[in-house]
Amino acid sequence: MAKKILFIYNQVSESQKTGLFAECILAREIESIRLALEESNTHVLSLDLHSPAQLEKHLLANQTIDLSFVIAEGFKARPQTLYNGHGAALVRKYLRKYNIPSTHSSVESMEICRNKDLTYTKLLEKGLPIPKYLVFDTQFLKNIGSLKKQVSQIGYPVFVKPAGGGNSIGISPDSVVYTFQQLKEQVMRLHQELGPTGLVIEQFLEGQEYTIGIIGNRTKYILPIVGFPRNMGIRDCAIKKIEYLLRAQFEIIDERDSRFNTLLELGITTFEAVQANDVLRIDLKKDGRGNIFVIDVNGTPALSSTGSLNFMASKLGLEHKQLIQLVLYESMLRYELTPSSLFEEFVKATKSKLVKFESIGAA
Repeated sequence: MAKKILFIYNQVSESQKTGLFAECILAREIESIRLALEESNTHVLSLDLHSPAQLEKHLLANQTIDLSFVIAEGFKARPQTLYNGHGAALVRKYLRKYNIPSTHSSVESMEICRNKDLTYTKLLEKGLPIPKYLVFDTQFLKNIGSLKKQVSQIGYPVFVKPAGGGNSIGISPDSVVYTFQQLKEQVMRLHQELGPTGLVIEQFLEGQEYTIGIIGNRTKYILPIVGFPRNMGIRDCAIKKIEYLLRAQFEIIDERDSRFNTLLELGITTFEAVQANDVLRIDLKKDGRGNIFVIDVNGTPALSSTGSLNFMASKLGLEHKQLIQLVLYESMLRYELTPSSLFEEFVKATKSKLVKFESIGAA
């Protein structure tokens, strides 16, 4: 019997996909992912996620769901959950309440990945290189003067970003600040835009940025690593919207590149440090001396056809549907859900094109 998959997402129109809703997904991308899931010999139910009450009503009405394929970042009726770092974990908490397993990482791992201060704490515990940083909560604006001494210990320029969320919400060219006055102005700007929120203030790294895509669990499959152009500037929401137009300038770093093994080791260790599952995208950046630091860990990387993961997969000749099906397959294996033999054979052909890494003792 075909497995019953609940596909959960946050759908918006092109005009709505901005600001706090920038992480949401367009209808055409939803349809592409849904078709890929259906081609995996599964029965797919779809849910455009609005509220916890809607989710619970849907779960009660549709029993015996085998697995939820979750790309929703939170609840659209509660926009703050889409960026505050807790939405992806909260959705999975509701699913866990009904004993429904979900793709991507666990509740606990999502909390780590979607809150950059927690991410840095976990990476530091594993000895991974991270920028010098401090955390400031804008609900304590009256204490902003205390930042002056703390930031001077990091050294200007610094980079200011929200501790929660992803998709570069709250990031702009103004995120790089060179003076304490500019820092205060940026902190106030983010407070007005996002409300009371935690901020990470870290050393600014002026070197090249990289992104690594990893799929799997105990056995991990590494997509070709991307090196962004050095003159690309700050990868804010505006840049990411047109990033696919700039991809001819991207470096593709594979096993023949001298940087590959160093980046691979950092990526794998990061995956294990945050106890990730199924799929993860990791961003790294060099400082002016060529030292590499981990700067972001995304537990819910975009799986759209225009996303970075699909671009990496395309460099191996893989189609968008193969990327989706590989993530689904790895999650099914983790939960010991037996995929159809036809689906299994299809995925084996996909895996043969990826770099394989075996983790001893990993989940």
